[in-house]
Amino acid sequence: MTGFIKEGIPRQTPIIKNDFRHALCVGETGCGKTTSFMLPNIDDRIKNNYGLLIVDVKGNLHSEIKVLADKHERLQDVKEIGVPWGEKINIFKGVSRSLFLDTLNTRYGDIKDLWISATLGIAGYIYDLLTIANTLKTLLREKNSILFRYQLDANSLNEIVSSFSSFGIFIQKSKILHQKTTLKKLLNLSIEKGIKDSEIFLIKQFSDEFEILIEKIDEFYKEIDCENPASGNGGVFFTLQSLLSTFFQDGLDGTTDVKNLLENGKIVIIRANSYDEKLNLSIMNILYKRLLIRDNKRPISLFIDEFQRSVTKNNIVYVDLFREMKVELVAAIQNIHQLKNKLGESGCDEFIGNILHNYEYADHTQNSLKLFEYVYNGKKYLAEPIFLTNKHKILAQIKWQNYSKYKLPVGWIYLRQVGYKKVLTLNVKTKETKYHYLLDNKDMFLESELARIKNNKGRLAA
Repeated sequence: MTGFIKEGIPRQTPIIKNDFRHALCVGETGCGKTTSFMLPNIDDRIKNNYGLLIVDVKGNLHSEIKVLADKHERLQDVKEIGVPWGEKINIFKGVSRSLFLDTLNTRYGDIKDLWISATLGIAGYIYDLLTIANTLKTLLREKNSILFRYQLDANSLNEIVSSFSSFGIFIQKSKILHQKTTLKKLLNLSIEKGIKDSEIFLIKQFSDEFEILIEKIDEFYKEIDCENPASGNGGVFFTLQSLLSTFFQDGLDGTTDVKNLLENGKIVIIRANSYDEKLNLSIMNILYKRLLIRDNKRPISLFIDEFQRSVTKNNIVYVDLFREMKVELVAAIQNIHQLKNKLGESGCDEFIGNILHNYEYADHTQNSLKLFEYVYNGKKYLAEPIFLTNKHKILAQIKWQNYSKYKLPVGWIYLRQVGYKKVLTLNVKTKETKYHYLLDNKDMFLESELARIKNNKGRLAA
């Protein structure tokens, strides 16, 4: 795209038609992709009450999103993932066994060997055991989470494989839960809790499968050589530990289902700069596949810059199926070669052939900061960018933080994480910075004791 002549070129904001045929914007850094393409379309979808997923690659797009959401009175819908003060999701919520293992496998890329196969085999057993265990707890009317507190989430998976002893405790807790399904206890439960005969038969079937899984995992555990832990099953365990612990990150250590957030019209921002590229790829791999099964038909838009970082040859095929689910992809890349390197030439050509809306932006040297040139359907246009001032961004950030459970004193905003539960904050008036610790819960006993001591000191002083 060289030799643009601005005279006579019409001005037209490149708003994508609401037909779920997807859009691809190509242009180098500085050409106006974000300000004159991504932001206007995000603004349009927010205004039309879409559910939005925005991948914030550089970690600075979130502030503009909050300004746009505030303009349309949807600031409370903004959910930020990847920062300690943001939303905490369970990335494995609603994930099938095959998708769970496929997601773990993406961490290895193209590496295939018996060691990895053995690791994924044990991971599959853990998935099955957790799934059946929680089904049994429901059927047994078991509300006590102390005996078996494990769920299919990053917290539990990290706890299970954090050490040999924690893995042993997990097996022991599973055996205790299984003891509740003996025939004698089931007969008692049918009387005490009114469990129907049909449910008893169902519990017995699940119990038999549960027992087999426990035996398989226990057999693997007993064959770990503690004197030479890096070999054999010990090596497999360490590989599994390394694999599962990568998902134990800020924002991925919660219970919220990100798919439900989107279907309920939330504006979800994934701070991709908080995670490594493989973890971001794993997150997107799950979302691409889960969005093919929708619980409602609220329109959903996926805005993904640096698109080549969140797609593979295996999951690109699912994008073609989004349309009937009312999910649209709005992707941006710097050049086509990035996509060809990731998907291969034929895979890239096939993907682009299925994209109806293609926008190509001019080299940044041919643009001013007031207008940006692009080509759509063979015609040249000039797009006006959305530039937002720091004042607007700060005001939106302060307002958004009022909806967070991690509130700051008036006039302070979050800047970035600097350590475990430790963040750097900024006073927007004085420009003073200081560290702040994020605590999940107040210690009510400690709070009352401190108040009592202060009152006593006050009386003594008087």
